[in-house]
Amino acid sequence: MKKQLILLTGLMTALTGLSLATSPQSVKAAGVYHAIKSKTANNTAFHWKGNKKAYLWNYNLTQKKHHLTNYPKTTWYASRVLKMTNGTKTGIFYYVANQSGNSYGYVWKGYLAKGAISDNGAQSNSSNTANGSNKNWITKDNPWGVPHPTKVELNDLKNSTSGDEYNSTITYYQDLPIINSFNGATYNSKLDDAAADYLGNNSSPLTKHEWGDKLKDIQYIKFSTQPTAQQIKNITGGALTFKQFVLNDLTKQRINLSDYEGWQIGMFSLPIYQKGSSPSNDNTHTGQYVIALYNPNK
Repeated sequence: MKKQLILLTGLMTALTGLSLATSPQSVKAAGVYHAIKSKTANNTAFHWKGNKKAYLWNYNLTQKKHHLTNYPKTTWYASRVLKMTNGTKTGIFYYVANQSGNSYGYVWKGYLAKGAISDNGAQSNSSNTANGSNKNWITKDNPWGVPHPTKVELNDLKNSTSGDEYNSTITYYQDLPIINSFNGATYNSKLDDAAADYLGNNSSPLTKHEWGDKLKDIQYIKFSTQPTAQQIKNITGGALTFKQFVLNDLTKQRINLSDYEGWQIGMFSLPIYQKGSSPSNDNTHTGQYVIALYNPNK
């Protein structure tokens, strides 16, 4: 059941196993492309590898938006990974945006390398061990120190075959208690996609296909304020659960969780704990979330 609910299951396979042409030129925009497969990417950080032919494109790869040579020290955050084709050529692309969100577009995966760029322009490398207060949570079954894990969560994390599947499992379990707090609402995994698009200020072909004209009827609840440095520290260290942080924010927004009985619900948030890296106390994306709600009886 969980495997059907988790976003990004097998994302690493999608990134590495799908067949691509052997050169960047073979997947450049030669016609009108469209997505035939799309998955959320949890705002994974990337940076430009240095190829001067790299551009960000519009949604069907017919117009150049940004030349990546103008962004040598920019970290790009991928909200979706897409398999795109124009009927004869097929490739894997990311939909990315910079941190401010004012530069964005689609880019062939071969032009980017995984990892953020630090202030001095160097690639940031993640530590392979948990740090700070998370050391208190480290066990054989919980090597990255995820606070307050359930046995079911640890088992699913153990069975995650890739870093991206691990991250999506983290996201699922950090969102599940919040989804369950909406009394009488039914989980719909397709609303996870809609929530991810809303958080990333994106409208993917997959979500449009899933919802069609009903897309305009979806209601969204978004985080109201950026968490403080102390809140981020408390969330990453386990002193404040993500559920309590979100419920506090919903109370601040005067959201009555009982008002959505009979509705469908989905949610997207960014994984606080990622495989192979410690949670960062200065990650400005920590605590960001969107809840998507749809009334099927309307």
